[in-house]
Amino acid sequence: MEISQNCLDLIKKWEGLFLNAYIDPVGIPTIGYGTIRYPNGQKVRLGDRISERDAEGYLRSECGKIAQEISTFIKVPVNQNQFDALVSFAYNVGTGAFQGSTLLRKLNQGDYQGAANEFSRWVNGVVNGVFQSLPGLVSRRADEKKLFLKAGGEEKPLEGEISEQDKVTWLEGYRDENKKTVVVAWNQGEVVEILTLEKFDKDLLASIFPQYKNSSYFVIAPANKPIPAGERTSVFNISDIHNQGTPPKLNRVLIRGSQGEDVRTLQKRLKDLGYYKGEFEQFFGKKTELAVIEFKKDYFGITADNATVESITWKKLWGDAPPPPPPAPPPTTNKNYLLLTKTNRKDRYGCYVLNLDYFKSGKLQDRLEVCCGAPRRQFFRTAARSRAMTGEPLPEGKWYIQDIVWADGRDNYYGGIFQSGIGPVTVPLDYIEPGTTERSAIEIHIDWNRNYGAPGTVGCIATYNIADYKRFITWLRDTDPRDLYVDWKLGTCPKP
Repeated sequence: MEISQNCLDLIKKWEGLFLNAYIDPVGIPTIGYGTIRYPNGQKVRLGDRISERDAEGYLRSECGKIAQEISTFIKVPVNQNQFDALVSFAYNVGTGAFQGSTLLRKLNQGDYQGAANEFSRWVNGVVNGVFQSLPGLVSRRADEKKLFLKAGGEEKPLEGEISEQDKVTWLEGYRDENKKTVVVAWNQGEVVEILTLEKFDKDLLASIFPQYKNSSYFVIAPANKPIPAGERTSVFNISDIHNQGTPPKLNRVLIRGSQGEDVRTLQKRLKDLGYYKGEFEQFFGKKTELAVIEFKKDYFGITADNATVESITWKKLWGDAPPPPPPAPPPTTNKNYLLLTKTNRKDRYGCYVLNLDYFKSGKLQDRLEVCCGAPRRQFFRTAARSRAMTGEPLPEGKWYIQDIVWADGRDNYYGGIFQSGIGPVTVPLDYIEPGTTERSAIEIHIDWNRNYGAPGTVGCIATYNIADYKRFITWLRDTDPRDLYVDWKLGTCPKP
């Protein structure tokens, strides 16, 4: 569900419009309609000045992010007025406070009146070191409660648009002129997707079916029936359909001093992921220990010198960690740039997996698997068709890569964060061509939402973990690429 104008008007009423930065009642530098951080993550500072148009853009951007985030917290049907009131509330108190509130707990228990009564409890703040009731908050909460209790049409669950694959109702198999198997995914009588199996493999064919969870059956087309027209996607391996991430078997706990084939497997995997440096040791030695510690720090947030490899760590090495980069194709240009493309695979949360490639002097150097958008909101569009506040992936086209912005100091991945969805570091993007787009506040950051059980982004590009983001940062520091090409195969992305 998206916010309505009522939500924006309510926030504007109580935040007020300030084009010059000021200190709010609890001591935080603020500008516009209550903005304390700009879309690029930088904090508002005294002396800042913006236009009214900027203020409107900042408000809409932040409200869109909040709406997307709190939608994952709400488990019961709500109407538009209730949702608008909750977004206004979360805009003021923060999504983290809302997630842990009694208001949300009562709402998810179906106690709508009890939830409404909770608004009036959030009226206090610290002024000059004294925790006290603030008259402005008392009035604001009264307005939010009034809107929450106002009839707003039929209640409905907070569900986004379903993905194209989820619309598929049946599948049909063909043989093309080259004797290759072609699978056409249909939504009633409309073609959704066409896949060409580049080799015949029953397991490969079977792996396609789970991608279309609402498909009721698969049929073989008559020999004389022509294959429907449309773009075809080539499928070579099961990994092109879904990432199984099945690790080798581990029958024991590995510690310093361990020897054996499983230790060699561990070392090779750590080296593939960029953690293990230098020649392989003949046993679980100091280099292996340091690599394991660094890996666990990135994936589990463990800062102690814990180098034990048990089943959880072993599975994590293969389950969520990225595959080694593919071999580089022949160079087509001498430029340094990044390229974002879509795969046919989905991650465990239902989001399409995207490939972010780093090209150095025209040669592919490295690849990361990233996400963009949220489950059920991954609609890939051109710049002209992409709309603001939809939560969809950024549109196709050429983007400019800005400088790296840190929340709590250079290379500090474990300190302060910008906000729950962005994390400790971000790289803002600006749209260049073709034409223009409504989309703004697009960045490349870590999918910090996964830490809160709400994976995905509001149009930004995000790595799945800190380890991948570190690799991304090495790209930027290697050749300082400034061009990002987003190619959804819609025909509007310029060539590098």
